Amino acid sequence: MEERNTPDTLTRRSFVAAASAGAAALAAGCAPQQKMAETGDTAPREYRLDAELDENAAGEWKPVQCWLSCGGKCLLQVYVVDGVATRVKSDDIYEDTIETFQNRGCVRGRAQRAAHSSAERLKYPMKRKNWQPGGGENVNGELRGEDTWERISWDEAYDLVAQEMERIYGTYGGRSVLHMSFGRTCMRSGLLAPLGGYSTFEFCDSYGTNFMYTGNLGGYFHGFEPGHTGNNDRLDLLNADYIVIEGGNPAWCSGGSPMFHFWRAKEAGAQFVYIGPECNLTATTLEAKWIPVRPGTDTAFLLGVAYEMLRLDEEEGNIVDWDFLARYTIGFDDDSMPAGASTTENIKGYILGAYDNTPKTPEWASEICGAAPEDITWLARAFGKDNAVSWLMGYAPSRCNGAENLPQIMETVGCMGGHKGKPGHSCAPQYHFFAANDGPDIAALGDCYPEGKAPEFPANPVDDMILHNFVWQAVNTGKYQWYGTVVGDDGRSLVQPIEEREIDIRMIVTDFGNPLVVRCNTNEGIKAFRKVDFVLTLGLVFTPTAQYSDIVLPIATSWEDANGDDYHVGQQNRETVMWQQFGVISPYFEAKSDREIVMELGRRLGVDVDALFPYTGAELHLFRLLNATVVDDNGETVVPLVSITPEDIEKYGIRDFEPRAEGKTTIDEMVKKGIYHVARTPGDKLGYIAYEDFVRDPEANPRQSTSGKIELFCQEKADIFTKLGWQDADDPIPPYATCLRPRYGYEDTFSNWEAKEKGEYPIQVFNGHYLRRSHSSFDSNGYLREAFASPVFMSAADAAERGIVTGDWVRIFNDTGSIVRQASVVETMMPGVANTMHGSWIEMDETGTSINGGTNVLVDSTTSAGVQQGYNTRLCQIEKYEVQDILPDVERPVVLPAGIEE
Repeated sequence: MEERNTPDTLTRRSFVAAASAGAAALAAGCAPQQKMAETGDTAPREYRLDAELDENAAGEWKPVQCWLSCGGKCLLQVYVVDGVATRVKSDDIYEDTIETFQNRGCVRGRAQRAAHSSAERLKYPMKRKNWQPGGGENVNGELRGEDTWERISWDEAYDLVAQEMERIYGTYGGRSVLHMSFGRTCMRSGLLAPLGGYSTFEFCDSYGTNFMYTGNLGGYFHGFEPGHTGNNDRLDLLNADYIVIEGGNPAWCSGGSPMFHFWRAKEAGAQFVYIGPECNLTATTLEAKWIPVRPGTDTAFLLGVAYEMLRLDEEEGNIVDWDFLARYTIGFDDDSMPAGASTTENIKGYILGAYDNTPKTPEWASEICGAAPEDITWLARAFGKDNAVSWLMGYAPSRCNGAENLPQIMETVGCMGGHKGKPGHSCAPQYHFFAANDGPDIAALGDCYPEGKAPEFPANPVDDMILHNFVWQAVNTGKYQWYGTVVGDDGRSLVQPIEEREIDIRMIVTDFGNPLVVRCNTNEGIKAFRKVDFVLTLGLVFTPTAQYSDIVLPIATSWEDANGDDYHVGQQNRETVMWQQFGVISPYFEAKSDREIVMELGRRLGVDVDALFPYTGAELHLFRLLNATVVDDNGETVVPLVSITPEDIEKYGIRDFEPRAEGKTTIDEMVKKGIYHVARTPGDKLGYIAYEDFVRDPEANPRQSTSGKIELFCQEKADIFTKLGWQDADDPIPPYATCLRPRYGYEDTFSNWEAKEKGEYPIQVFNGHYLRRSHSSFDSNGYLREAFASPVFMSAADAAERGIVTGDWVRIFNDTGSIVRQASVVETMMPGVANTMHGSWIEMDETGTSINGGTNVLVDSTTSAGVQQGYNTRLCQIEKYEVQDILPDVERPVVLPAGIEE
């Protein structure tokens, strides 16, 4: 393709216009969005906040944290008047250019003022009425989720929690306490570990099968290594001929500005390709070529692509990069097998059908995946070595049973085209804050302690680590299979021999999470919550997890309290440091910071919290700024971001830091603006191309695999699945990528595959991320409920067969559970596939059906060889619901604590 110049004419207005055109194509069949009810009685209360404020009151714009976990961490600013946030805006600090793009917040970030002030916020400590400490007959666990609540004082709450924790730890030990949140939190390090530890879980929620063995392959891996997953930075996208997005929807699910970066690449001439079961907003906005592929069938699809690449190379030439395969990989064919291989088989032979008499032709792949054979051939030619291809796979395809070989076949096809280590070439997943802009940080917040001053938090003395799929089962049966820590810091699997263990969970603690909604098998989770002696939840709003708890403690947002935990504050894009002000508005009722709650509980339980928390939360937040660094323009030297003057030390009460003159900016500027952005230009010394060092000199820069190369034949991978023990013993997974038949996959939609007779559950249902929520956060937000109806998207063909039209309430069900949603009938969904949006809160009726959705009501605990969660491998039936006079979400009141007078 011809050379292209860097675009310099793109504006946000032109991008939004194009995006709107793409959105119109998708929204044409969407369920009608509900207009705001005109009466104040039915309007969500947060909508009336502005009218109650003096529009002429003097205030000040302050940068604040976006506390969501979408990954964007965009700049938010709130206009504060007398301690009240009256307006929200985003990044207008820098000129919006390719050099310093604005870190603009999405609708979820802009709705945070409403979320902060909503009636669903937890206002004060609450206790479930029929629960008392002591276990046994005091628990009445069967009433969790249905019981009434009573307001209690903070002193009473502290006493009750401390009394029950002391009893459980004293009687059953730390193994009996299950902490259901993730990351380093005050609760884990500052309370549970000192008291005797806690059981926890290991999960591959986001990463799917990328979680298990990709480091052993020598390829990308799920962790946040320098370079993150293996894609290039945003400016290198301008060098791509083709940008292939597979199984993701960054327009809805990745915060920040990935779509803006993609549009610049489109302006530069890149052709976009979208691979997935629906032609979503990302695809339509970017005018991508859509190749339909059914959920869970990407491995079969890519095997078909690989076959065509081999065929086209033999017939036409210049498709397969044989030099790349020979120098940087092992095990592609007979001539590159590693010494001591357990078999003579390899991926090339498998693709050509040498071992099973089944060549993986486009026709073979098409029957499974649904893509037209001619589309498979077209993509194989596009993946040829002479084209610069940036191949960005979302994590959704790997969140399927039977996707164990997907990471390896992606590496195989990517290496066949030589799409690594060169400008315009990349091949790896995209996700979170590095979507469309991968690479190690150029600018970053630093450690939250002064050098040498970090306290020594006690290590967790309990080693019980329950793989996610088995958490509820472990609680309910008292048994689970222990694997140890599954993955090390370098992405290499550390699977140990399985150990059968007994465990007696008596207490569940949740902070910063909503496990009953976002973890697999909600119905089994409810049973687990109802079984234990005590459930403690700390949170912002009355989530379903809080509803099934015994004591609920209200957490203050970072906007209200300067002393909270530093959780998630550091996420950012690689070129930007965002440092927000905490505690800029008045506290919400009786909410407290998690740090204050943990410290007070610790004092009552004999923990030396003063030694564990020598600094305030506000100080820790400031220390991250004082330790922040930026890479200088030479691309090598790391320098402090902010200077520190003696006046700063006095003004901000800084402890344990000395003045320093060097710094790219001042503390005052960061406090005022909340953001520092490194200016970028194409060709500067700050760019990132994944695998560049390895491709330049593989011997000096080996990958983390045993061979130091990318292993298309990986014996360690095969050994891992053998150790896990979940594969078919008669058909073990080999060291190369093969097509596995998943449980609940496309083939299982048929009662008779050969005759193509459909079975009881003929619809493949996946759960896409959605702008109404970040995971499950904000499902109760009135602004977002009005804007996004959260329907089930289904194909026009499936809807017509069932007599369903857009706006009908439908029941989606299987043997695991059932939910109700409005239908959005679209032409942009493959027949036999439906999309229920991830994160909707459960609202169980008397029949056990969730009226508000709840995707994990439909997901059981089934696991496949990689013991990942099969979120996107669900088979269901959809039928028109017997009740149609259901209020839409925006008009239906969210669940609030029964028995509490507002």
